[in-house]
Amino acid sequence: MQEDGKNRTYILALVLLTSPFYLNDFANMYVTNWRWWLFIDYVGVKLFPFLVVLWLIRSKNMRVSEFGLTTQTIPSFLVIFLIVALVGTIIDQNGYQLVAKLPGYPPLGGMPAITNHVWNWIDLTFGLLMVGVFEELIFRGYMHTFVSRYTKSSFAIVVISAIAFGLIHWSLGLHDILITSTIGAVFMIAYLKTRSLPAIMLAHFAVNFIDFAGIIPKSIFTFI
Repeated sequence: MQEDGKNRTYILALVLLTSPFYLNDFANMYVTNWRWWLFIDYVGVKLFPFLVVLWLIRSKNMRVSEFGLTTQTIPSFLVIFLIVALVGTIIDQNGYQLVAKLPGYPPLGGMPAITNHVWNWIDLTFGLLMVGVFEELIFRGYMHTFVSRYTKSSFAIVVISAIAFGLIHWSLGLHDILITSTIGAVFMIAYLKTRSLPAIMLAHFAVNFIDFAGIIPKSIFTFI
């Protein structure tokens, strides 16, 4: 009976943690005001997951380590960050050319342009950092904990988590799902090697920052 209760808690946590990310894409389709878009985004896929994770830890239903929040040596941190950020960026900057001729569907919507300079940079820095933190907590840390209750196959864990991560980008089109799934697989492989997420969180932020901020030339990473 105790195990049944724990299983229900893990399933409830899975629903609470992942569903906001899938629902959040509706904002891309229907919300055109950037202020409302930011409000929905920060509440739905930043504040809410944080509160759920906090509840799970404080209620002792889960341990901090089950979310991948463990320490690693500084050399290991730096090596993992550099490798994952580089591989993720190369996939991000070249992958769309590789899948361009595959069948799919066009983007259904997108983030509205933030016309306020200050808020734009807040979102490109703090906002993207929070994206890296919470998407890794849930789609690598928690997803590993959840899936590994049913299978110990590293291949299955990588594939399931990658697909789950890719599908949170469903409103951006099939090609985006394919590329983000591939990047998600790289992130999970790195996590399986280290069982520590902070370096991968920072790498996730770096991949997004290079893609969106326009400060670092993307041509450095473009080979196709």
